[in-house]
Amino acid sequence: MAKRKNHLLTALNYPSLIIAGMMTVIAGLGLWFSGKLEQPLLQPKPLPDIYGVWIEQEVAPYVADSFELRPAGVFVGGRQVNTKFKWDGSVLEYRVGDDTYSYYFHADRLVRQQPAHYISSFTRQKLDLRSKSGF
Repeated sequence: MAKRKNHLLTALNYPSLIIAGMMTVIAGLGLWFSGKLEQPLLQPKPLPDIYGVWIEQEVAPYVADSFELRPAGVFVGGRQVNTKFKWDGSVLEYRVGDDTYSYYFHADRLVRQQPAHYISSFTRQKLDLRSKSGF
């Protein structure tokens, strides 16, 4: 008899669960269409800002590598070495001549993966990309 009672309670719960689920979906859609529900949940996360001067850390300042990323491309020693770079939010890649440079982004640092002379990390100094000349 107890087994039959449990079966009866379970059978009565299914319609209640289905109705509750449908009401939740309808309420969520209503909030989304009315603009009350934030839509960024459905949009891709913006990529971390990569622009700036990246300076190698944990080496003597006079031998530290550095490079600069701007919307116009990659600059080394004040000279533009490439107009393009790939940035997917976790890996940065660009070419200088025949060499490919690859960095992994971790904890606000770029860790050089290639060329792999030794493991080195770079921190950024942000740039003010607004024009100061008024153009």
